[in-house]
Amino acid sequence: MNLLRTFLPLLGGLLLAGCYHHGQCQVPHEQRVQPPYDRPFPLGQVSDAHWETQQTNAEAADFIFYDHEFVGNTAELTPAARKHIEQVALRMPHVPFPVVVEEIENEGNRELDRRRREAIIGHLTQIGVEFPPERVVVAPAFPPGITAMEGEPAYYSTIYEDFSTGGGVGRRFSGRGGAFR
Repeated sequence: MNLLRTFLPLLGGLLLAGCYHHGQCQVPHEQRVQPPYDRPFPLGQVSDAHWETQQTNAEAADFIFYDHEFVGNTAELTPAARKHIEQVALRMPHVPFPVVVEEIENEGNRELDRRRREAIIGHLTQIGVEFPPERVVVAPAFPPGITAMEGEPAYYSTIYEDFSTGGGVGRRFSGRGGAFR
């Protein structure tokens, strides 16, 4: 009797497996029960959308003219900003991003903002780029900046603190605080 209890479930399993294997007992497609979870997405499908958004935002940030790209409190471009405007002029016809002149926050000098905007429009026109002037706007820069008072400690913490606190020369593989201490 014990032998029958042991082998009966095993025999039933073998019969069902054989039936399914030979295709005689298959359930029609419409009656199949779906798993209670979603199937996984193909590799990279979820993260690719995130990275494409990040890339688009970075490309848009290339079209920002920051306050430090102007000489002092004037509308004159620095030499580095002149190279920057040439790069923007080459890409402008191919992308939809606005050209942003960083707004001066604390001073509230709207006249200087206006003159800087006009200077950018003038340089782009002189280079030969055709665009509507409304595409050049004065606005706060998209990425948040940090002040000099915030930047100095961040710089030194990256260089001199040990790896356990997030700093260290060379970060992981060399110098003080590396992964191989």
